[in-house]
Amino acid sequence: MVTLVSAIVGVVETPADLVLLMDFLNTLDQRAFRRRGVDFTGGDELPTAAALGRWLTEHDLLPASARPASADLVRAVDLRSALRAAVTPDGVPDDALRWTNTVLAAYPLHASVDPGGRIRLESAASGVTGALSRLVAIAVRADADGSWRRLRACAAPECRWVFYDDSRNGAGRWCSMSSCGNRVKTARYRARKATS
Repeated sequence: MVTLVSAIVGVVETPADLVLLMDFLNTLDQRAFRRRGVDFTGGDELPTAAALGRWLTEHDLLPASARPASADLVRAVDLRSALRAAVTPDGVPDDALRWTNTVLAAYPLHASVDPGGRIRLESAASGVTGALSRLVAIAVRADADGSWRRLRACAAPECRWVFYDDSRNGAGRWCSMSSCGNRVKTARYRARKATS
């Protein structure tokens, strides 16, 4: 029923794999604003290797017995930064492109054909590297099916929350028009008013 209603009104649903990827990208919460009396101060959900292990376990990417090392945390944070750079409104800056591609190249992936004849991209590793490779595979598949272009970081500089743009034309700039969009437009209006 939801799918039928969504098709009728033109709402684009967020693919399930992208929800997982957005959760990973939003482990770095850069929000720093006040809305309706609530302060959003952000933070990092992955400050330690143990926190990374808990996050990967909670998201069924790693068995609970796994113990990520400090090097795994560095790789996970680098991957998160690389993918966040790719979903910014302006894309990956030229000076960061080489670094971003180096980070992504470290994840082993392979293609296989399923019984239905569809080609799948999957992790070719185990452990933390395998878990992170699965996230890279989700990003690659999303790019192939076009849904990656709807994943973006909020254009409000005090937010930067990664969201799936479910607008009909795919041109959304803010995670929420009623909060971030309104805040940005109000600030622009006040700036124009002050200069005139």
